Amino acid sequence: GGIPIILPIGDQEMAAYYISIIDKLILTGGQNVDPKYYGEPKAIASDDYHLQRDIFEFALIKEAIKQNKPIFSVCRGTQLFTVAMGGSLYQDIEDHWQDTSAEYTTQKLVTKSGSVLEKIYGEVSHINSFHHQSIKDLAENVEVIARDPKDNTVEAITTTDEIAYLGVQWHPEFLFETRPKDRMLFDYVVNRL
Repeated sequence: GGIPIILPIGDQEMAAYYISIIDKLILTGGQNVDPKYYGEPKAIASDDYHLQRDIFEFALIKEAIKQNKPIFSVCRGTQLFTVAMGGSLYQDIEDHWQDTSAEYTTQKLVTKSGSVLEKIYGEVSHINSFHHQSIKDLAENVEVIARDPKDNTVEAITTTDEIAYLGVQWHPEFLFETRPKDRMLFDYVVNRL
């Protein structure tokens, strides 16, 4: 039911305007978040970083909070939000990058009792997985609402304060056409977040 507007990466000064013309901000997947933003040196051999995108999306998060616009994030977006709030990341984890199509699930998901994700996915579900970085330290205003029970990797977070936010580590956009649960997640984001 929503109408997406793709925001091109721009200057930080554009963030206030962009946020003023949208109802909600969705931060998508993509490159690694530069570890300098959480006080660590790069610990992996990778050139999969996009500094301009980091800077711009940090500005979008700041403006969305300032203008009281809800935020939903996927994968990199969830990692970026974590860092923006003061948390940190594991730069390289194992067993969370599936070799199969994104339209299949490979990881188990256990949701927090009473959370919005439990209402959508149930206590236990399955998700796809395309990340090699994950949340290490949570920010003070963030709580975990879903984990992978195999290795305790954080799979979803929300805020504990007035910021309207939901972040998932998997890619529901690859599954929403075939899985009612993922369509329900987007319905929640568009109509209730």
